[in-house]
Amino acid sequence: MRIVNLEPTPNPNAYKFNVAELLSNDARSFPNPEAGARDPLARKLFSANGVESVFYLGHFITVSKRESVDWGDVMKHVSQSLLEFDASGLKDLGQDPQADNSQDSPVLAQIKEIIEEMVLPALANDGGGLEVLGMEDHTVFIRYQGACGSCPSATSGTLMAIERLLQSQIDGSLRVLPA
Repeated sequence: MRIVNLEPTPNPNAYKFNVAELLSNDARSFPNPEAGARDPLARKLFSANGVESVFYLGHFITVSKRESVDWGDVMKHVSQSLLEFDASGLKDLGQDPQADNSQDSPVLAQIKEIIEEMVLPALANDGGGLEVLGMEDHTVFIRYQGACGSCPSATSGTLMAIERLLQSQIDGSLRVLPA
């Protein structure tokens, strides 16, 4: 796999690796080694000491490390692993099972559409994403992915911005909470 460039993210413990190959049209998020055990790319990246999470989508991979680990060691292993990895096998993994929206209420479907169009592109620019887990009463539950997963600004500024967006577009009483 050819690495095009590396980008720091707003999260000091996450780096975004832009690659030439299309990895997946669906977000793939692995918050720990156990979650990534069946994914060949995640499994390879988790073999680096200190890798805490792996997220990939489109032409980028975000690797988050434990705060106590030096970036130099992680960066060397991840870069080498990516250079040696054959991305052609990733296309056989199929669509992410989280993508089935057929049972969503009309309001939840509208929320997901707004997030997909207006929020996810901005988060992807910073090496992250989010998953809408569901809705109960007027509360929307989300899970941050990639660089957003452990970023201090995700739980404050970004969360408030998403909530205000949904309130202005759909219903002023909506609340957004991270799971």
